[in-house]
Amino acid sequence: MDPDSLTAELERFSAETPIERAWMPPSSWYTSPAFHALESEAVFQDTWQPVARLSELTNAGSYVTGRLANQPWIVVRGDDGELRAFHNTCRHKGREVMTGCGTCEELVCGYHAWSYDNTGRLKSAPMMAGVEDFDREAMGLKPLQVGAWGLWAFIHLGSPRSSLEVETRELNEGLGAPGWDKLTFHEEKTWQIRCNWKVVCDNYLDGGYHIPHMHPSLDAQIEMGSYKTELYAKHSIQTAPPNKDENSRIAIDPQERIGDAARYAWMYPNIMINRYGPCVDTNIVTPTGPDSCEVRYEFFFNTDGGTEAQRFIQESVTQSDVTQREDIEICESVQAGLNSNSYVTGRYAPKVELGEHHFHCLLSRSLKRALS
Repeated sequence: MDPDSLTAELERFSAETPIERAWMPPSSWYTSPAFHALESEAVFQDTWQPVARLSELTNAGSYVTGRLANQPWIVVRGDDGELRAFHNTCRHKGREVMTGCGTCEELVCGYHAWSYDNTGRLKSAPMMAGVEDFDREAMGLKPLQVGAWGLWAFIHLGSPRSSLEVETRELNEGLGAPGWDKLTFHEEKTWQIRCNWKVVCDNYLDGGYHIPHMHPSLDAQIEMGSYKTELYAKHSIQTAPPNKDENSRIAIDPQERIGDAARYAWMYPNIMINRYGPCVDTNIVTPTGPDSCEVRYEFFFNTDGGTEAQRFIQESVTQSDVTQREDIEICESVQAGLNSNSYVTGRYAPKVELGEHHFHCLLSRSLKRALS
């Protein structure tokens, strides 16, 4: 798709049109390699992204590595207790300096053993003696913006327009009673899904529209008549109280699992934090191609390790698996429909799909700003 065509497809969605009159973004946004490439730069390299759990970075020298929007990164805890992040690219030939996670005294590239301390400063460059105009002080790892919020360390691959603290301020209150950021990590699961990453977000943000039809066990646990969506600058929060009526569709007590309310917090563009009573699970979606993505689930609980706590944890993880498999079926089927010659764009259900429309407006502004 050439730049003019890409601009034309962007113009088919208007962020200024009220939801009652708005048409959804066209299917090209979900199927075109050109949109996938643009989003890598305009969205994922231009937003705060959670890349590691703070519990993985507690000790001096602890580090976590990964890739985001094709950019290798490393986050490390310094000897001074500070978090730092860098492009995980050796200044010699570009190999990733470290892989995986762990604890080390220095960061040593596995190619030619160039080494860096945990402030990113070059310590050793073997066999480089005699090289002219070699400024060691200028050959350290290139830094990235890093911050901590909730249970995670975040990085920003570009130049943030606002701090992580500002971006998350309203989310703290929306997630309910304090203390959720002190929960204990239990396990992580990763799902590979054959759909565009935005399909996963759209499904999450439809205001519970699909829950009665696609999630019978979840539908039995929450009071759908009281489901609501609240919009903020760069996030939204969906809430629903527990169902107080007995229901033969489920074997668990909704009020035990849900607590005072289920809270589904979404942070632009791809972060979803679900709070149910004494637990939090997250799903963070990242694109792997125009029609594929990865969803990383993390589970955190408030537990003393007793028998009842373990039972609650297992029931919660099992229920999450059921819901996730149902959502995967939905999302992969939607992607098939988006590739159909018969579908171009759709309309919003204005009373429920507020969060989805809000997401599309934010995304539209990001993409148009990048092109301009």
